[in-house]
Amino acid sequence: MQKYRLVREELQADASLRGKISIQRAPLIERSELEVVHDADYVGRVFGGGLTAKENRAIGFPWTPKSVQRYRASAGGTLAALRALMSDEGAMVASHAAGGTHHAFRGAGEGFCVFNDIAVAAVTARSFHREEALPILVVDLDVHQGNGTADIFEGDDDVFTFSVHGANNYPWKTRRTSDLDVDVPDGTTDDEYLEALRPSLARAFDSCEPKLVIFQAGVDALSEDSFGRLALTRQGLIRRNNLVYDHCIARGCKLLICMGGGYSRPIGATVDAHADVFRVAALKYSAAAAEGRGRAR
Repeated sequence: MQKYRLVREELQADASLRGKISIQRAPLIERSELEVVHDADYVGRVFGGGLTAKENRAIGFPWTPKSVQRYRASAGGTLAALRALMSDEGAMVASHAAGGTHHAFRGAGEGFCVFNDIAVAAVTARSFHREEALPILVVDLDVHQGNGTADIFEGDDDVFTFSVHGANNYPWKTRRTSDLDVDVPDGTTDDEYLEALRPSLARAFDSCEPKLVIFQAGVDALSEDSFGRLALTRQGLIRRNNLVYDHCIARGCKLLICMGGGYSRPIGATVDAHADVFRVAALKYSAAAAEGRGRAR
């Protein structure tokens, strides 16, 4: 999808971000790194082109050797961002301008999601950075419920899943129960959305008391989105993002951001909103670092 390139180019061209962000190529994740979450048989069939026609239809993409590279980079970038964040004691935020593939289950993909990079990052953080990372809070603000992530961490006391999403939107048949789900109706506006988000976000933080937050920052709640069915503006999404960042900074949590969904036509509104996610984080965390509260990575 061209949005990934366009978001990167917008961030690279933004003079306000010079010296505040470092953009690097996403590495390709290895099979062993995926298998901390995903069934080995499923991973092998994705890599080798062994998915059935039904499985590929559920994912929404035809299988090609090139698509496997894309799936690996999508998860690999999130994992690389996590490692950069957790290996640097002073770093408080790291981002991947892709990923957020929250519909992927342990042994199946759907909804344009093949490997669940959020889950891979969380399980890896628990395995290698337990003291610095646990508990983990997943804040999923994509317009579609994070069903794969909720399923993977059902009953897991180390990871709290929180999702705010459209009540009448995908996934319909495969929805799962997060630790905290908030449904919002079609046509929800900025103020209505934020009124629902504020208390529930505070409740999620209070319930989990996280050391690491993984933010799935999908922008498909935009009024221009082809699939979102909500009515948020670009400024409304910026206010949403700031609520998440302010909670993390105030509580001293490390923050890992991944992109999530966005499908406006033309694509410009989506690109701007995605870029805002990373732009606002870089500027806010740079200001916090100047005050001695950590720095961006």
